[in-house]
Amino acid sequence: MRSVLSEYHDPNDRRFHAQPIACPACGPDFFLQFEQQRLEGGAESIAKAANLLAEGKVIAIKGLGDITSLDARNRAAVMALRERKYRKEKPFALMARDLEVARRLIELSPEAETLLISVARPIVLAPARQQLPEVAPDNHELGVMLPYTPLHHLLFSAGAPDVLVMTSANRSNEPIAYQDEDAQQELSSIADAFLVGQRPIARRVDDL
Repeated sequence: MRSVLSEYHDPNDRRFHAQPIACPACGPDFFLQFEQQRLEGGAESIAKAANLLAEGKVIAIKGLGDITSLDARNRAAVMALRERKYRKEKPFALMARDLEVARRLIELSPEAETLLISVARPIVLAPARQQLPEVAPDNHELGVMLPYTPLHHLLFSAGAPDVLVMTSANRSNEPIAYQDEDAQQELSSIADAFLVGQRPIARRVDDL
């Protein structure tokens, strides 16, 4: 039987790619690009990103994949994102800080709640308990998920709004920008700031 440690060193094992051994001293780390400033260091850049989200800014986040995020309750920010992405009516997915916030957003049956907190961390579609018409125009349901990476938990812990719009980092009908050298140029008209992780993204996958 293989040891768990060996799985972290085997490129053919999912743990090698999804759960690398790292620490705050040796990385991988994050930096924040905002206006003409680049803020190095994970803790500082994540804290600044959380503050910018609270101020209504749109942030492109590179973690496991490229995601555009903003405060879901900030009507002006949501409408600005729709205009920038050329996404007129299609609903946005939401990320709730925790299960209690999700319960206030949507009506969760026992089955839906079990699905929401499962390891897969899917987007769960359920009847809305709060009205967010800019997020899901003419819909009586909201698609909600819970944090699925450590970065999401760190953002919420740093003071990010408790409900975030999470959508792919691209304009409608265009491919996702996932390589560092392209993302900031292609998304400069969409995002106000960029929170960038050092780990490369192997391929683009769009589920939002």
